[in-house]
Amino acid sequence: MIFGALNIAASSLKAQQKAIDVVSHNMANVNTPGYSRQTAGLGTLSPEQLGGLDFGRGVQVGNVSRSVDTIVNQSMLKNSPQQAYWKELKSGLTSLEGTFGSLQSTGLSAAMDDFFLAAQQMANAPADVALKINMRTKSSTLTTQLSSMSKQLTAVQNSADAKINQNLQSANTLLTQIASLNVQIRKHEGSSQGVIGAANDLRDQRDQAIRDLSALMPIQDVNTSDNGVLLQTMGGDLLVQDGTAQQLTRGAVAANSNFQSIVISGSNVPVSGLNQGGLIGGSIALRDDRVAAYIKDLNSIAVNLGFTMNQINASGVGSSRVSQVQSGLGVANAGLSVSDVAQNNPFAAQIQNGTFTMHVYDAAGVPLTPASKGTITITAGVSTMASIAADITANVPGVTASVDAAGKLVMDAGANTVGFSNDSSNFLAAYQINSLFYGNDAASLRVSDAVQNDAGLISTGQIDSLTSVISVADNSAALLLVDAQNAAVSIDGTAAASLSTRTSLLSTQYGNDVALANQQQTFFQAEADSLSQQRQAFSGVNTDDELVSMIKFQRAYQASAKVIQTNNTMLDSLIGLIR
Repeated sequence: MIFGALNIAASSLKAQQKAIDVVSHNMANVNTPGYSRQTAGLGTLSPEQLGGLDFGRGVQVGNVSRSVDTIVNQSMLKNSPQQAYWKELKSGLTSLEGTFGSLQSTGLSAAMDDFFLAAQQMANAPADVALKINMRTKSSTLTTQLSSMSKQLTAVQNSADAKINQNLQSANTLLTQIASLNVQIRKHEGSSQGVIGAANDLRDQRDQAIRDLSALMPIQDVNTSDNGVLLQTMGGDLLVQDGTAQQLTRGAVAANSNFQSIVISGSNVPVSGLNQGGLIGGSIALRDDRVAAYIKDLNSIAVNLGFTMNQINASGVGSSRVSQVQSGLGVANAGLSVSDVAQNNPFAAQIQNGTFTMHVYDAAGVPLTPASKGTITITAGVSTMASIAADITANVPGVTASVDAAGKLVMDAGANTVGFSNDSSNFLAAYQINSLFYGNDAASLRVSDAVQNDAGLISTGQIDSLTSVISVADNSAALLLVDAQNAAVSIDGTAAASLSTRTSLLSTQYGNDVALANQQQTFFQAEADSLSQQRQAFSGVNTDDELVSMIKFQRAYQASAKVIQTNNTMLDSLIGLIR
């Protein structure tokens, strides 16, 4: 029995030492991300029977298990992509605050209000050249604001796209790591006689890698029968199986986007479900949804502003007249209809059957006699730039028209000057003749070259269609400019709305998007914090608890050592008797 007691005490020494090793491992990894507290599972050794009695043979460490709450882990996998998605979206939207500016003092709304205020002031004194110069300044300020916003929004899109590339590299690294851990875990647990969970540290590393990956992109995980994990995108695309990891890369330019799609290497099919969460999804939403919508709305404002103002200016007249007029836009083919989409004119669809009148004046500004005007007929789908040039030359006295190498219409009155009126065809505005603005979107809209050189070409009045007489006190065109602020228009196929409404809606939409991102990010961050606390409570290492466990095992170790010491004394006494 003495030797039995020695063996029992020896088993206890070994078991308590191993238990202290586990405690030591916990203490060492108290700050290791993703580490789960481990526990030594102590169990009695199988008893032996002597003289009809069962005697215990001591203790052993049957297993070392990790503390994991699968429900919390799965909840974290669902929360992580959403928390990262809204955080990324909020960050990107917040960076645009300076772009939209203050509605009261800076920004697009203020520039738009200043523009129409200048038009009102000009209407009040149409003969005042200084007010026309002010109108030109405010027009330039407005176009500069539109262009600046467009450039800043495009820069945010490009920045978001660059972040996608960086996060794809991180995702690929994690996918490779998870596949490698699958192999290591299967190998380790295979050598541990198939004990599930024996590879505690490796499983922690894999779980942490999966959580890190879920912050980049939403994923689905499935445990396999060989202790591995199979990963898929939310759309079902396979990412990791056994020891094989797919790599994500950029593919062809995606439909309805100016940016490359994301595909699995070796495939040209876009990966599905990436936009549902994660940092990558947040960047995609910022780039293709939010910012793309702002740019679209901004371009709509620019297009409707430019064309509407050009319609008014083209059929009006200012205090100055010129002898040569050139269209701001040209045609791709002078023999093709000016309303054909092949001309690559964004306003071609606005051209309709109608006419415009061209008036001619001598050097003193007096209408020519006996004829001072010519009316040009435009037939949509038929009239070409070449035919229009020929009609002007044939029907407008003293004016020669031609199409230059750039496809632009050039009208030359020699020593005389010209003016325009009553364009019911929209041809003048569509090809930016006698216009206030050039350009067809927010990035390109600018004050026309003619107005830049002479603010007197901003139309304040209109030519008398019968007599060709111009009244310096006429402010009819200027009033039309003022009225355009609140007139519902649609040049680009969007719902008809006034320019002021379009500008207000853009700012409002941005504000709503920021508010939603803030709300959602706050919610998912609070949920993430709660889940993290729950995981820490269940799986985290508490140094106070570990110290208690260490003392407990230390005392057990000391007691077992005392048993050995006592048995040694007993054995010495027995041997002494024999001697």
